[in-house]
Amino acid sequence: MVAAMRRDAAPLAAEIRATLAIAAPLAGANLAQMAMQVTNTVMVGHLGADALAAAGLGAALYWMLLLICQGVLTAVAPLAAHAIGADDHPAAGRVAGAGLLLAACFALPVMGLLATLPRMLASLGYAPQLVAEIGRFLHVVLWGAPAALGFATLRFILVAAFRARIVMVVPLIAIPVNALIGWTLIFGHLGAPALGIVGAGCATAAMQWLMLLSIALYIGLTRRRIPISVAVRFGRELSRIVRLGMPIGGQVALESGLFVTTGVLMGVLGPDALGAHQLVFNVAGVTFMVPLGLGQAATVRVAFQLGRGAPQAAQRAAFVALALGVAFMAASGIVLWTMPRTLIGLYVDLADPADRGLVAIAVRLFMIAAIFQVFDGAQVIATGALRGYRDTAVPLLIAAVGYWAVGFAGGWLLAFPLGFGAVGLWIGLALGLAVVALALTLRLQLRTRARMRAAPALAAG
Repeated sequence: MVAAMRRDAAPLAAEIRATLAIAAPLAGANLAQMAMQVTNTVMVGHLGADALAAAGLGAALYWMLLLICQGVLTAVAPLAAHAIGADDHPAAGRVAGAGLLLAACFALPVMGLLATLPRMLASLGYAPQLVAEIGRFLHVVLWGAPAALGFATLRFILVAAFRARIVMVVPLIAIPVNALIGWTLIFGHLGAPALGIVGAGCATAAMQWLMLLSIALYIGLTRRRIPISVAVRFGRELSRIVRLGMPIGGQVALESGLFVTTGVLMGVLGPDALGAHQLVFNVAGVTFMVPLGLGQAATVRVAFQLGRGAPQAAQRAAFVALALGVAFMAASGIVLWTMPRTLIGLYVDLADPADRGLVAIAVRLFMIAAIFQVFDGAQVIATGALRGYRDTAVPLLIAAVGYWAVGFAGGWLLAFPLGFGAVGLWIGLALGLAVVALALTLRLQLRTRARMRAAPALAAG
């Protein structure tokens, strides 16, 4: 009996090690990307409130468009991992080449839209001075869009090939380089002119190209193990990426749109509510990077095992990642629940009377954030695992209903007609995340069982 238990435990332990080997570097890479954005925000903040507002909104619009496009390109990872699991490396190379072509196709409309956004903001009634500052930032940073999309595609290929460590190393090295370039161009050091907010845009764009060149060089040196084919017909691969990836991009748009809209509504409630929202959302964003990495790991682990024809191993990979993520987010929820004032003190002076209203709201929001930590982690990991099963259309519908019909509508009702204010908006977020997490977890369970039942029939056929 003991020997049988050990035999059962061995695959589980091996899967935990394999999942963490991918998830840990990916979480580190996600945190490094956040660190670069925070560094730029801190430096621009020294230019004044107007520059900070313009760069902050400009960067938010820039990254929102890129994240939606990257959502579509995410399909490269499970498709390539499935091919690698089936020991069909030329097919993985064709997927990679098609992904790079699609990234190039996305870049031009993204750049065009970023160039026209200032006029759109002006038509909404934004102050002319703010529109001008946002325009100066966007007209420079948009040149980094092609590199950012290319880097994302190559990152997905590396993750599919289980080479996640380099995906973390490049952004980590980029943090001090980004700080140096930003410090030089924003403030005019080392003989460079002081470009202000334009310097911040230049630094962001330059870092995207440097990161792309770095990761492309690595892939070039390991070409035999990570093939990328650009001299083939791309029609079939492009259609597969688009069919699988479009619902992913839509889901990213729904989720990011919910949080952006919530931030806009917080501004209606006043500066204290908006400040508290941004503070708590920033902390929650840091904890979210770990389950995000686990979800990305689940995508490639599930797809790889399915490519090998091992549905039981794919099921194990999905639920190992889910269990690890839920455990981590439960622990982080305890920290948020028990230490809200300590966390708030990292951002503002708790003794300053001017921040008293912000602190009071932030404490209540941390209570809600602590509760929805587990749901937030579960939904992103279940989503990642379902992508490994190439199941993206139903999760899109679940996100539409959960985030907007429940999360947004419920939050608006609680915040404004019922008078709960900022707390009401965050209760709506928590309800939306809970609905999405439970529905996606159920969907994952059904998909794994269906694939397990289908395996004997496929083997017999």
